[in-house]
Amino acid sequence: MSHRPASLTRRALLRAATASLAAGSAGWVGAQAFPARPFRIIVPWSAGGSVDIVGRVVSEALHAALGQAGVVENMPGAAGTIGADQVAKATPDGHTLLIGTSSLAIDVAGGRKTPYDLQRDLAPVALVADTRSIVLVQPAAPYQTLADLVAAAKAKPGELTYGTQGVGSPAHLFSELFCQAAGIKMLHVPYSRTRPAADLMAGRLSVMFATAPSSIGQAKGGSLRPLAVTGTRRLAALPDVPTVAEAGVPGYEAGQWVGVFAPAATPAPVRERLSQVIAGAVASPAVTSTLEERALEPRPAGAAAMRGIVTAEIDKWGAVMRTGGIKLEAA
Repeated sequence: MSHRPASLTRRALLRAATASLAAGSAGWVGAQAFPARPFRIIVPWSAGGSVDIVGRVVSEALHAALGQAGVVENMPGAAGTIGADQVAKATPDGHTLLIGTSSLAIDVAGGRKTPYDLQRDLAPVALVADTRSIVLVQPAAPYQTLADLVAAAKAKPGELTYGTQGVGSPAHLFSELFCQAAGIKMLHVPYSRTRPAADLMAGRLSVMFATAPSSIGQAKGGSLRPLAVTGTRRLAALPDVPTVAEAGVPGYEAGQWVGVFAPAATPAPVRERLSQVIAGAVASPAVTSTLEERALEPRPAGAAAMRGIVTAEIDKWGAVMRTGGIKLEAA
């Protein structure tokens, strides 16, 4: 388990959580015994990454507001499916929670068979953050701008290469959406056991769409050249790097949300209280600072907003996969 982020102070979290609880106390009827034991927070990815950071934030928020510790369990495997299945089948009492990402919606969009049904077995609780990606090339590459990259791809259809973590991964879909929006063709090179960044730096790949938390150091340090960011706003850490839309591909936007889910049968009052606590904590200056320092964009929102986002992403990525002829591998 990684250390608690230094800026995430217990006192600041307690103030934020107490305020959110006071605002929503009228809706807390019939579930006063909650929580009765420590929380089990399943992070279906490895420790130390952006999803794990969100898990630690949620753990601290619940502890500060509700007095029960949050025990984070990293359960990587099968593109998040193993951890999600654990929560889908857990006792629906609010004590077992999932830190889920856009990969859940991508699975549904692509028709991937999973041992659970996202929309039937898991209920959105609260949205926490967005993870945007950076379009990166090697410093020695001839592409100084995104327009240069698009022009080169149009001149040599299918010859430029981009690397991702695998077929149907968010990076794959972000890159495919870019190709569709820009009217270009590039060759997808999926990686399964190694990271594409090394081959990009060595000049064996043309471009890569990498999450900001994992690549911000390389972009700022000069080992890779950032051409654009995939969100609707520029990153605070890279203020001179335009968005993809600003750089000449209008309407383009892609990112990975990170949020909290509970078993679907969890009582509504329990889910509502969890939503209030988590959203209140994420909106606090302490948590906002912690997330932004790690190139995560705070996005506090409740269950209803999160449910709408999940539905919209299923539609969006389903269309991208159909247009691109992308078939998801078995989980």
